[in-house]
Amino acid sequence: MICTRCNKPTNDIDKCSTCGSRLKTMQSQTRRGWLALGGGAFLVVFMGAIWIWVDGLLASSSVQHDLATDEFIGRINVAFGLVVVAGVLGVINGWLMAHSGRRNNWIVIGLVIVFVSALFVACSATSNYRPT
Repeated sequence: MICTRCNKPTNDIDKCSTCGSRLKTMQSQTRRGWLALGGGAFLVVFMGAIWIWVDGLLASSSVQHDLATDEFIGRINVAFGLVVVAGVLGVINGWLMAHSGRRNNWIVIGLVIVFVSALFVACSATSNYRPT
């Protein structure tokens, strides 16, 4: 059994002796790890494909690009890149969790920070875009 809150394996049956939360079996934790790995891989592949498709559409457009459009395209590319990095962190966390049964809290915190940063960059790109 393993505690999902404090990440410590224990021999107790119902509750963790350190923090008092419910315990999970190692098999359920490894299943969660494989699910996290699959989710991260899906995010990397799906968002990478959309990124390539959108970049191709923006590059092949016959409209003359001005400074605002170029800035918008740059910020959207940064947002897509950050989402792909978040997916890679999800794959790493899933892999580690699937093999050890423990989640790495620093990777999860980094994943959340990178994903929120991507949302912030995408929102700022769309709100600041004023085509001429």
